[in-house]
Amino acid sequence: MPITVPDSSWYRAKSSEAGVACSCPYANVHKCHRYYASVYMLGEVRMITSISDDKKSELDEFWNQSGLAPVIAEEDTGVSGSEGKSSSFSNFCPEVSYKYFRYYASYLSRYVDEIDKDSGQRIAERENIEGDWRYEWQFLSACHYLECSVYDQVDEFNSKGIGKFDQLAHSNIVVLIGRMENCLESNDPSGVLHAASNILETMAKDVLGDERLANQTLGSFIDKYKNESSLPVEIKNVVGNIYNLRNKMPLSGHGSTDTPNINMQDAIVIAATTKFIVEIEYRTKII
Repeated sequence: MPITVPDSSWYRAKSSEAGVACSCPYANVHKCHRYYASVYMLGEVRMITSISDDKKSELDEFWNQSGLAPVIAEEDTGVSGSEGKSSSFSNFCPEVSYKYFRYYASYLSRYVDEIDKDSGQRIAERENIEGDWRYEWQFLSACHYLECSVYDQVDEFNSKGIGKFDQLAHSNIVVLIGRMENCLESNDPSGVLHAASNILETMAKDVLGDERLANQTLGSFIDKYKNESSLPVEIKNVVGNIYNLRNKMPLSGHGSTDTPNINMQDAIVIAATTKFIVEIEYRTKII
């Protein structure tokens, strides 16, 4: 029986079949404990930069109060192996697994010894499956985010926490907001501006509901949006200003050799303003 290769094509196909976004809307350290724990554990074994002590204390307190933090080891995210040589990764967020291992999986285990590795690689060579993970891993449990064992709890937690706003906005916007927040956490102000602009463009297309705009840029139909949106004129002008700033700012959506002149304070204001505009637009839409 052929093995499952949980690569990006597999993930997109599963998402399309279920009619959901291609990435988990809760892939964020403030939205999912498993995502946070997965990133934290990779830092602990020095595969990536460790989360700072201050940030860890803040997140630990947040998740301890949430009621979602695991209380037994079998349910917690973990990494095993000798020092400097991690051998297995259990209860992992599939989004994190893909980012660092290139496979969407909740469990990955390396070969125990060279004999098993040689055997696994020979099978992989014989079956000649594109992207075969058996060249590196002995066991792997493919996992789409909808199949993650904590997804339902995380979904309910976030829906309650934001008054079900995720159910009002387009699913692509929810994903982009998560991406914007990730840029904030990684001190990437240009990335924040890029994500914010994409959020506002997606929002405008969804609110207008005109299929002819699907492949258009916000700049090409900003006047139509301003004429038809029920938001105050001042707020609609801000939408255009953020989009225009993206078009001028290096590293925010276009190639440039110049240094961007946007700082984290600017990025925080842009992110908060973008979420504010999106929430007003969608809540006004259902009145």
